[in-house]
Amino acid sequence: MGRRRKKNTHLPLGIRLRCGTYWYVRGSAPWVKLGREFGPALIKYAAIVGQKPEVRTVQQAIAHYIEWATTRKKPITKSTLEGYQISTSNLVPVFGHVDLSDVEPSDIYRYLIERGDVQANRDRALLSAAFSHARRVGAFKGEDPTKKLQFRNDEQPRQRYIHDGELAVLLNAASPKLSCMLNFSYLTGLRQSDVVKVKLSDISVDEGIYAVTKKTSTPVLIEWSDELRACVAQANQLWTRKGREYLFESAPRGKHAKRGPGPYTPGGVRALWRVARDKTSVKDVRLNDLRRKAGSDKDTDEQAADLLAHKDSKVTRKHYRAKPKRAQPAR
Repeated sequence: MGRRRKKNTHLPLGIRLRCGTYWYVRGSAPWVKLGREFGPALIKYAAIVGQKPEVRTVQQAIAHYIEWATTRKKPITKSTLEGYQISTSNLVPVFGHVDLSDVEPSDIYRYLIERGDVQANRDRALLSAAFSHARRVGAFKGEDPTKKLQFRNDEQPRQRYIHDGELAVLLNAASPKLSCMLNFSYLTGLRQSDVVKVKLSDISVDEGIYAVTKKTSTPVLIEWSDELRACVAQANQLWTRKGREYLFESAPRGKHAKRGPGPYTPGGVRALWRVARDKTSVKDVRLNDLRRKAGSDKDTDEQAADLLAHKDSKVTRKHYRAKPKRAQPAR
């Protein structure tokens, strides 16, 4: 009999997670690679063991929901999947073995209180999604216990505003290519996942830069400014490979060289950002704070919402208008 898992207890019997990749392991047989994403890995696992995923316990419901979410026509993003994996590792040791019908609102309330942090709210959101999905597929006919609970741990929207002087320090600490990408992120207000996907064909010499945001599928035309034209011109001087498709192009080396030239990954940009940021004295700053600075530096809420491609300006006001108000001294 195998040893009881001490970590990754949310994984079904026979699946192991090593170096970010899921594997199917059984006895002395060779390991079978399932992939790097949890949902698709579960599908391959079910095909190998010849079992249709059962949905009875909380663990099974979460796994079935993630499998569905990663294989539908518009799958969840990689960052969302990473968040689900964190929540899964938190929830399964507590609720994983419990039948869906046995989970009470008081159990979830106690979980939120004991954890007492924002992550607990994220865990509850995944649990709610799993219950809703279980109802849709007919595996659960009761009421979702998370819906009865009118409680969540307090969380305040992040209001970190990068001042112009701080931005200059960060850009100066970065390499020329990273500095160009960071400046482009600020000027356009695009999410990092959209920045790395900007193609040369999206750029109109006369009008500006066309983009369709990945998160909301909202089309936006970012019109030219002198600073944005200069930034794009700088990018064309830094990335010069003939036949390149993307404005910012990565040329992987070492073990990733076989992937060939292509767009940067958001994770790769974040890694470069952390190196540059840690060289400076700028504290408590994140890569997505550039998007908040872009929204905050516009004159009105409406202009900020247009730049950030928000359908609801309330989101803009709550999360992306953080510039300090100006005030006159008493005398």
